[in-house]
Amino acid sequence: MSEKIIDPHVHFFNLNEGQYSWLQGETPPAWPNLEIIKTPISFSQLQQACPFELTALVHIEAGFDNCQPVNELTWLAKHLAGHKYKAVSYAQIDKPFNDFSHALSAQCHPSLVGIRDITEGDDAIRLLSSNCLTNLAHLSQQKLIFEAQFNIENSAISQQVINYCQQLPDLKIVINHAGLPNNLALWQANICQLAKLPNCFIKFSGFELLCEVLQAKRQYCFDFITKHFSHQHIMFASNFPVCQINASYQQCWQSHFALCKSHNLWQQLSYKNAQRCYQV
Repeated sequence: MSEKIIDPHVHFFNLNEGQYSWLQGETPPAWPNLEIIKTPISFSQLQQACPFELTALVHIEAGFDNCQPVNELTWLAKHLAGHKYKAVSYAQIDKPFNDFSHALSAQCHPSLVGIRDITEGDDAIRLLSSNCLTNLAHLSQQKLIFEAQFNIENSAISQQVINYCQQLPDLKIVINHAGLPNNLALWQANICQLAKLPNCFIKFSGFELLCEVLQAKRQYCFDFITKHFSHQHIMFASNFPVCQINASYQQCWQSHFALCKSHNLWQQLSYKNAQRCYQV
């Protein structure tokens, strides 16, 4: 199909050169199809597997080297040479400012558009650190995005993210994986509040990480998000290769397409919004 898409949440692994202790250490994720997920792949191979015309992507840090994240950016420049892409790297968001700003300076790279620091579950407490506001302000000044991966149903954390967005109106925050819904009542209540923020965006992805009950409610969650968030602030993404827990890349994008009730909505969520958000 010739329909253009941009995938704003992809991971490439280089297991020979990178560390990836979370993936190939003593306690790897208990995911089905882990060996398939770990299999190296090129941009061109991903394009061939896509049922649409994959024109660009945003690579999200994958733990290549969290001590020197620039190494992942350097490798990506070779791995993705000749293709359109941007990269989100890693920096610990609650570090003291001098450490954080130094870490950011060390990652100066033409592909860099933002940083992610996963704060799911108990790690969410780090978003309450007094260092976060200063560090996020620095990100904003550098015109870099904060990719926020946390459980939206955690009301205290959602409120803190809302506070950051309000205090830093020029900061762009992109919520990963639909905010990882589990308790739908709490998730819905906080989605309604986050959706009011003009500088908050959300990616619809990552349902393979949820329990089967929530996986079966993808359409319900999608309809709720599109009811409350501006349609200019929502993006479809694959979370490849992790989506292969239960679906191929082709199936992932076909299932996204099936969620949309209009072609205009599909074009916005699969291409236009990512292009504008990440300038890719």
